[in-house]
Amino acid sequence: MNMKIGTRLLELRKKKGLTQDQLAEQLGVSAPAVSKWETDSSYPDITLLCPLARALDTNVDTLLQFEATLPDDEAVKKVNTVVETALQEGYEVSEQMLSKLLREFPNSVALKFNASVVWDVFQMFFPTASEEEKERWTVRKKELLTEVRASGNAAYWQTATLQLANIAIREEKLEQAERLLKELPEHNADSTLTWSLYYLKKKEPAEALKITQKRLYSLIRQVHVCLINMINPEIISDNQLLLEICETCKALDILFGLGGMYDGLFLAVYLRMNCLDEAADCLTRYVDALLRPVTLPKQSLFAPGLDITEAPPESRKELRELLLKELEEETQYQELLRHPKGMQAVEKLKASLGGGA
Repeated sequence: MNMKIGTRLLELRKKKGLTQDQLAEQLGVSAPAVSKWETDSSYPDITLLCPLARALDTNVDTLLQFEATLPDDEAVKKVNTVVETALQEGYEVSEQMLSKLLREFPNSVALKFNASVVWDVFQMFFPTASEEEKERWTVRKKELLTEVRASGNAAYWQTATLQLANIAIREEKLEQAERLLKELPEHNADSTLTWSLYYLKKKEPAEALKITQKRLYSLIRQVHVCLINMINPEIISDNQLLLEICETCKALDILFGLGGMYDGLFLAVYLRMNCLDEAADCLTRYVDALLRPVTLPKQSLFAPGLDITEAPPESRKELRELLLKELEEETQYQELLRHPKGMQAVEKLKASLGGGA
């Protein structure tokens, strides 16, 4: 058995006001046996579980710490812990944690939905993993999203459908992607204003503020994503227009605190324009941004609606590793790496990772 029920037994016994001797007498066992249960040195015989639960005024599920359901916010917290573990200890340990969670709460749609994001984190932060591992992560993500869709849970069905469509497009399964996209509603009603009015009627302005801030952040993020998508030269080929969009992204980023990574966008456009001096300046600023603490969303606009906490330093380190790998492996950066400022930026990047000259 791999349970840890000792603390629960101790809490329940003390709450009941029993000594180890008294509990042992009720169950017909020795006091040392109860002591061993409470220190997880051994476990009660299965035939004693019901009498033990009755003696402690509880039930077997509570005794064994069984949770039939997992609240959505708890699911998010548990998955965040998995991600933090991945950044600190590697994906193997965190993958085991995630698998254990999914076995413990097989009916939690919120857990499955949030767990599907973990596989994207693995893809992003562990680029040196084998292709077999990456393929397995993609397969697992699809399995979880498919289960979320099958549940019919209104809170997650639409996003799961959209993510599955994205995966189908990447895999060039265009008919499947089209079928999934056609299932999505064309228009979605926004309930934020109505919820805000509801909370105001209840004399709860703090709740009205929270829900409005959450929606504001979501909308700003959507605008940011749309602008970044427009920078794709297959959508817009006019370089001057692309630079204007980059400037808009920068203004939005600075205004709301979206991460400070806009120089990466300028870098891509200046490289396409073959403006190496400007590209080298962008790369220098981009590297400097990755060496600074993470820019947080503005508290004055988004707190307390958002739980604004600083990202772990490991996340920036992983981004620097990804940037260095891309610079060294992608052909479009070769001229930039021969530029004096480009070379300096790369050496600074390497030094931050423990390498360099």
